[in-house]
Amino acid sequence: MTQTTAATSVALSDDSSSALKRYAAFGYGLTCYAVGVSGLVAMILATLGILPFTGGPVQLASTPTKIAFNLGLVALFGIQHAIMARPAFKERWTRIIHPAIERSTFTGLAGAIMGTLIWLWQPMPAMVWSVDSEGIALALRGLCAFGWAYLLAATFAVDHFELFGVKQVWRNLRDLPTPPPNFKERLMYRFDRHPIMTGVAIGLWSTPSMTVGHLALALGFSAYIVLGVALEERDLRRHHGARYADYARRVKTIVPRLSRDA
Repeated sequence: MTQTTAATSVALSDDSSSALKRYAAFGYGLTCYAVGVSGLVAMILATLGILPFTGGPVQLASTPTKIAFNLGLVALFGIQHAIMARPAFKERWTRIIHPAIERSTFTGLAGAIMGTLIWLWQPMPAMVWSVDSEGIALALRGLCAFGWAYLLAATFAVDHFELFGVKQVWRNLRDLPTPPPNFKERLMYRFDRHPIMTGVAIGLWSTPSMTVGHLALALGFSAYIVLGVALEERDLRRHHGARYADYARRVKTIVPRLSRDA
C-alpha cells in the first residue's frame, strides 16, 4: 500500500512538472512573439520615417566608419537568419532546446536584432535623392506602406502564427501532435514564390528621400534577400523535390509574374 502511494505521488509529481514546463514554454513563445513582432513593426515605422534612427550610445564620426558599422548590424541580422533557418542547424539545435520553442527562439532573436539595429543605427542624413513633387512623394510613401502590408499579408498566407512560433508552443501546451509541413499555393504565393522578401524590397526602396543611411540599409538588406532566397530555394527543392521544381518553373520570385503558364 505504501509503495503504491509512493508510486502515485511520483507520477503526479512528474505530471505537474511536465505541465509546468509546457506552460513555461508557452509563456516563452508568447514573449518571443511579442519581441519579434515589435522588432518588425519598429523596422516598418523607421523606414516610414515615423521612428527615428538615433545611434543610441554609439556616436561615430566618419562616414566610412558609420557605413561599416551599419552594414555590420545588417550582417548580424542576415547571419542569424541564414544559420538558424537551415534544416541542419535546426536538427542540431533541437537536441539542446525543446523542438516546440525552436521557432519562437528564432523569432525572438530576430526581433531583438532588429530593435538593436534601429537603436544603434548611425544616421547619415546626406541626401542621395529627394523627390520635389508632392504627388510623387505621396505615391512613394504609399508604395512603401504597400510593401510592408504585402509582407504582413504574406505571413498570414502561409500561417502567421506557425511562422512566428506561436502554434508550436500552443500544440505543446495542449500535448497535440505536430502535423507534417504542407506545401500550398495560396494568395500571393500563386504568383510570387517569396512575397515576404518582395515586401521587404518594396518597403526599403520606395522612399521620396533617399539618404546615405537609408541607402546603406536598403543595399544591406537587398544583399541579404539575394542570399536568403538562394538558401531557401535550395532547402525547398531538397525537401519538396519535383513538386517545388514545377512550382519554381511556373512562379517567379521578387519580381512576380501575375500570369502563369497553364
